Amino acid sequence: MEPVSLTLGAVVAALLTKAAEKSGENLADAAKAVMAQLVGWLRERFTQTHDEEGSKALAWAEGAPDSPTRMKDLASVVDRRAATDPGFKSQLQELVDKAKQQQGLQVGPIALSASGNQNVQTAGNQDTSVTVLYGDPPPPAAQR
Repeated sequence: MEPVSLTLGAVVAALLTKAAEKSGENLADAAKAVMAQLVGWLRERFTQTHDEEGSKALAWAEGAPDSPTRMKDLASVVDRRAATDPGFKSQLQELVDKAKQQQGLQVGPIALSASGNQNVQTAGNQDTSVTVLYGDPPPPAAQR
């Protein structure tokens, strides 16, 4: 079974959401600065390339960073741009990597495994894989 990995767009959206959640708290100045840099870069890039869809998705997401629909739309636009423009993808990846290292925006791994006939829900996972096993549990030697 292949692990599920988040796309670059999903990570961007998750960082924006996390930054918004932390904005009422004491988000480190460096974290605020790097998020401003990331958002500013996206805004400038969408403007320079006359990407109206990207500009609208970014503005819409900034207006309600706690909206899963808006974040999904932004992630989708970012992923489409990254798939067709290697320069966009590499520059954005650098900014995302920088943002993920900042105090308050750090994202740790989350592991979730389930077996049997159970429902599983998860949200807000970043830089992790999610494996859901169903049916009979694995043999005891394979369990941790």
